[in-house]
Amino acid sequence: MAKPFVELEAQIPDLVKAKSKIVVRSSRMNRQLEQYVLGLITNILSEVGQSQFVEMLYTISKELTINGIKANQKRVFFEDEGLDITDETDYFKGIKEYSKKFSEKMADEYGKRCLARGVYVQIKFHYCLDGLLVEVTNNTPVIKTEEVRMREKMKKSMGYNDIAEFYMDNMDNTEGAGLGIALIMILLKNEGVDPNLFRIITHADRTVARVEIPFNDNYVSFRSAELAEI
Repeated sequence: MAKPFVELEAQIPDLVKAKSKIVVRSSRMNRQLEQYVLGLITNILSEVGQSQFVEMLYTISKELTINGIKANQKRVFFEDEGLDITDETDYFKGIKEYSKKFSEKMADEYGKRCLARGVYVQIKFHYCLDGLLVEVTNNTPVIKTEEVRMREKMKKSMGYNDIAEFYMDNMDNTEGAGLGIALIMILLKNEGVDPNLFRIITHADRTVARVEIPFNDNYVSFRSAELAEI
C-alpha cells in the first residue's frame, strides 16, 4: 500500500542523509507531488551546500516531469481514440483532437489510466559533493516527428539568454514542450552551467531527459564519460 505524502515528506531528511540516489515515480502531476519533489531538492542541495540552485533545479525538474507525463497521457489518449500515433495522418488528427478536448480534469483522469496501464514518469536524483544529476524517464518512446521538433528547439535555444525573447521570436510555432526546453537551457546558461549538460536520450521503449549540475571542477559528467567511450 502506498504511503501518504505527509508521511513521505517527513522521511525526506533521513532519506537524503542515507542515500546518494533517490527515485520517485508517478503517473500524474499534482500539488502533492510538486511539494514532495521541492522538499527533496531543498534537502539534497542543503546537504551538499548548494542551496542557491534550489529554484532552478525545482523549475527544471517540474518542467521535465510535466513534459514526460503529458507525453505519456497523449499516447494513452491516442490509444483510447483508436489512432496510431506513429501514422502521420492519425498523428495530426489526434493532436488536433487532443488539443481540443484535453483539460485539467481529463489530465487527472488520464493520470489514473496511465497508472492502470503501467505508464509512468520516473524522477531520479543522483548527487555528491561534486555535482548532481536529475534524470526524468517516461516509459514510452518519443515519435520521430516530436523528436525532430525537440532537437530543433534545443538547437535554437542556444542563441537566447532570455525566455521572453525566445517566446516572442517563436510564438507562432512553439508549443508547451518546446517552450519548456528553451526555458531549461536558458536557466542553465544564466546560472553559468553548460547547456550541453541537458540531454534528451531516446530509446525504443522509453525517453530520458537528463540535466547535470557541476558544483566544482572535480565533477565528471555522464556526458563526458559517454564521449570518452566513443
